Amino acid sequence: MITGTVTVLAGTLALLSSKGLLLHRFAGNLFLGCMVALSLSGLYLSFTRMIVFTGFLAMFALYLVTTGWVAAKRKDGASGLFEKIAMGGIIACALGCAVSGFFTPPSLAAPEDVPPPVAYYVLAVLALAFGILDFSVVRRGGVSGKHRIARHLWRMCFSMFIAVTIFFLGNNNILPEFFRQPALLVAPILSVVIISIFWLLRVLFTRWRPSRRAVSCDRPTLPL
Repeated sequence: MITGTVTVLAGTLALLSSKGLLLHRFAGNLFLGCMVALSLSGLYLSFTRMIVFTGFLAMFALYLVTTGWVAAKRKDGASGLFEKIAMGGIIACALGCAVSGFFTPPSLAAPEDVPPPVAYYVLAVLALAFGILDFSVVRRGGVSGKHRIARHLWRMCFSMFIAVTIFFLGNNNILPEFFRQPALLVAPILSVVIISIFWLLRVLFTRWRPSRRAVSCDRPTLPL
């Protein structure tokens, strides 16, 4: 619960703070660390308890947050071994989801905690789409300018969406009773979606750029 709470708070701070400056980078790095920890714990639970869908979802979240973070650290027009490994991993995840969905019984015949086949297929389609995008990035040798920033933004926001959805809908029994109203549980998730769309549109369709101070504070690119 503590890690999940810190993840949500750090992600919220990163979304709302000035992009590229110290507070944003601190919150983003904290969010990265917490998401990696949650994803690895999800993978562990999926293997120990044989919860297949949880394992794929954990892999999906881990892929999104790490590739999103690396996109922010890369220089314009740069890519490396990490992007190739991530591409292979997410395509393997897509194939695994598709196969698991085929062998999953319909929801009426499955236990209550087993998602229906359509959940696996949706995740498989998303994972395959991201793998195709990665292939395009690797083939071109990276992305530049607003497209690199957008790649960082939507991947981090998507992982934030997963974290907030699981926190407020998947484990709402840990929340105070007064907070377990449908409107209150859905409001944070919708807020993440709206703020994410706002920033994505601003980056892609306006002249917004990180401040000079933010650019000057950037760290060198990853050597991978």
